[in-house]
Amino acid sequence: MRFSNYSNSRMLSAAWVLMMIGYSVQAQSNPEGTRPELDVVTVDTSLVTINVSVRDHKNRQLPDLKLEDFHVTDQGKIVRPEFLDSQGPLSIVFVIDVSSSMRGHWQELKSGLKKFLAKEPEGSDYTLITFNERAQLVTSSTDAKRLWETFKTLRPYGETALYDGLLLGLEALEQAPQRHKALVLLSDGEDNSSQAGLAMVEHQTLRHHATIYSVGITFEGILSSYQPDGKKLLTQLAAATGGLVQFPKSSGLPTVLDSIRADLSNQYSLSYYPPEKTPGWHRVEVNIAQSTSRLKLRYQERYQMR
Repeated sequence: MRFSNYSNSRMLSAAWVLMMIGYSVQAQSNPEGTRPELDVVTVDTSLVTINVSVRDHKNRQLPDLKLEDFHVTDQGKIVRPEFLDSQGPLSIVFVIDVSSSMRGHWQELKSGLKKFLAKEPEGSDYTLITFNERAQLVTSSTDAKRLWETFKTLRPYGETALYDGLLLGLEALEQAPQRHKALVLLSDGEDNSSQAGLAMVEHQTLRHHATIYSVGITFEGILSSYQPDGKKLLTQLAAATGGLVQFPKSSGLPTVLDSIRADLSNQYSLSYYPPEKTPGWHRVEVNIAQSTSRLKLRYQERYQMR
């Protein structure tokens, strides 16, 4: 037993000596404690994604386009798209008004949202932002079932911080895992309690590469809860990002949400590396190569390189 302990001791001593010799050799080859040189891997993170909706002269969605069908320029220079996503999973951020004025629209909204979630592509994820007098992230990057279970427990109350809700929704888009992503805004009134201002919303919108669908719910009567400035904002948000804006009565919410789902499911998501990586605003132009028919394309024509 003593002999075994002695042998083990000698083996440990030898291992310690060898380790110190190795350390000494490394120190000599890297004087003054400098680290040995390592291979550096550079990753290009400037990938730009543009969502494109393509319709023919009869306003029918155009399916089955290929990567080579798209002609894209960035700052006037031709770029070659690297990826094309269509009919695949989506990342959708819902920004929903839960102020007290939504009580009269609540059942129609629940019905439309439930139908929307039942038909989305497998693998899609959802984030829910709500706003009344303050904006709140309710759930992030979850599946359709969990989003619905969370949403149906909500009850509307309070004022309307629409701008704050939009900004929080745009921040959530930065964390969305899919290249194909969109923000869906639903509200029945203009902002009356946000800390952020209109100028901040307009600026931040174009910094995020995502389509915005604006739904301004109106009252059943002749009067609308949206004044000209409110309608102008929602229209601009959708137009600037290649989305859609609609002002339905609450009874039309299920139909409107269904049309948004169909539009999203048939969008093309193009990704490319820009030829110029200088900070600032970049202008994009997308066309269908060698097309002889009259086509209507919707997409975000400007984005900000940071």
